Amino acid sequence: MDSIPYLFHSTQSCQSFSNEDDEGCKLLDSFAILVQITLASTALITLFYKRSREKPQRPMIVWALDVAKQFVGAAVIHFLNLAVSYIAGRPKGGGPRTNLCVWYFLNVAVDTTIGVVILWFWLKSIQRIFTMLHIKDIKTGQYGAPPLRHMLLPWFKQTFIFVLAESLMKLCVYWMFRYFPFLFSFGEWVLRWTKGNYRYQVIFVMLIFPLIMNIIQFWIVDTIVKVAPKDQEGVIQDQPNNDHVDNEREPLLPK
Repeated sequence: MDSIPYLFHSTQSCQSFSNEDDEGCKLLDSFAILVQITLASTALITLFYKRSREKPQRPMIVWALDVAKQFVGAAVIHFLNLAVSYIAGRPKGGGPRTNLCVWYFLNVAVDTTIGVVILWFWLKSIQRIFTMLHIKDIKTGQYGAPPLRHMLLPWFKQTFIFVLAESLMKLCVYWMFRYFPFLFSFGEWVLRWTKGNYRYQVIFVMLIFPLIMNIIQFWIVDTIVKVAPKDQEGVIQDQPNNDHVDNEREPLLPK
C-alpha cells in the first residue's frame, strides 16, 4: 500500500492460546510502542531517501501528501489485519485456535510481496471506473496547484481510492488464507526456530521481519501512488520555486 504499510502492525496480538504465549506477547506494552516508533521512523526515513534520489523530484508539498496517503492506508490496513488474523486464528465455529504470531507473519509476508501487485491491480481498476464516471482529480499524485486547501479535495478522493484498493487487496488475502491452509504450515515452518522462546518470536515477527519488508513495501507503494514521470513536469511547473531536474528515473512498477 503496510503497508502503509506495517507501521502500526506492532500492536497486533501474536499469542497462541497458551498462557506461556500470552506472557510473551503484549498488545501495547513499552516494547510494542518502541516497535511502532521504530517502524514509523524507518518508513519515513526510507521515503526521505527515496525522494532525494527522484529525478525529477516531487515538490515537498506533493511528496508530503503522497506520504500522508500511505500513512492513512497503513492505519486502515492495521485494523484489517487485526480482523483477518483473529478470524483466521480464532474461528467462531469452534475450530482449532492457532498461533496468531504465524498469522501476523503471513500478513506481513503476503501484504509486502504479492499484496503489492494485487493493490496495484485494484488501484488501476478503480481509477478506470472512476474515470468512466467522469470523476475529476483522481489521477494519483496530482493535487493541483497551491494553496494547500485547494489540494486537499483531490487528496481526499485519491486517498479514498487508495484505501478502497487496500481493502479489496486485504479481502483477496483473506480468501487466500481461507482456501490455501498450507500457508499456515509454511508460516509455522519459518518460525520453527523460535518455538519455545516466544521473545525471539515476538522480536522477529514484530520488529525484524516487518522492518525489512517495510523498506521494500514503502518504496514500491510510493512509486505506485506518486505521479507518473511523464506527468511530473506539469506538476512541478504548477509549484513555485522548484528546480527541475532532467534524466527521469523509470518507476519500479508500470504506470
